[in-house]
Amino acid sequence: MIDADRLPGQLAARERSLEPDGETLVVDGRQGLVAGVVCCRVRPSDGAGLIMWLHGREDFDVVAALIALARAHLGRRPLYACTGPATATGIPGLAIDHRPESARALTRAGFSPVSAQRYFLRDLTTTPPVAPTYPLADVTPVTSPPGWLLKLNDTDGSHMATAILRAPTPQTADMAVLWQLNVRAVYRRKGVATHLLAQSLHQVAAHGAHHITADASDDDLPAARLLATAGFMPLDTLTVYHRRP
Repeated sequence: MIDADRLPGQLAARERSLEPDGETLVVDGRQGLVAGVVCCRVRPSDGAGLIMWLHGREDFDVVAALIALARAHLGRRPLYACTGPATATGIPGLAIDHRPESARALTRAGFSPVSAQRYFLRDLTTTPPVAPTYPLADVTPVTSPPGWLLKLNDTDGSHMATAILRAPTPQTADMAVLWQLNVRAVYRRKGVATHLLAQSLHQVAAHGAHHITADASDDDLPAARLLATAGFMPLDTLTVYHRRP
């Protein structure tokens, strides 16, 4: 049931790890079969209630029941829905195009969108990345999660840009993740981001990635253009919701 709602790059259900202080609630259907499941917790820092994820086969009534169950469990407090460490990419939000009934049920229950990220996918097999050209970024392996840190410097040694990549794994079907790509303000609009992104794509492809995902704020048009120019296709908009007590 959960796997049916996954976007490319998100972990399979058997690989999901629940927060130790979170709780999973289930709605039963006919003949004792699971109709839906929701995971929620209280955030220690401010006492807000988090509905981290919910799945109900996009049956509006089931999803509405899951939301009501989570609200009753969390009590009277500010609530956030579809946020927390619920995806492999670390990008919170509900895929509103792929899951319209869940989005409708949240709105009907009094939740409003508060933030959105556009989620992109690049196929590395149909158009393989070309080998990077000078100047090359320094590549440092990282372990948590496994991946690489790329630092690009100017000819005088000045730092220009940084990219963080998550390595492809069997759990993500050989999908890599562009976690971050930041360019210092003085080097923007000079092709630096395009250059570093090209090396990033080659890096993950050389280590077995067949696809790579990335995200950009819904209002970040330069980032969206950068990704589109590099061959990324928009998949969905991931939206986080809020409800006042």
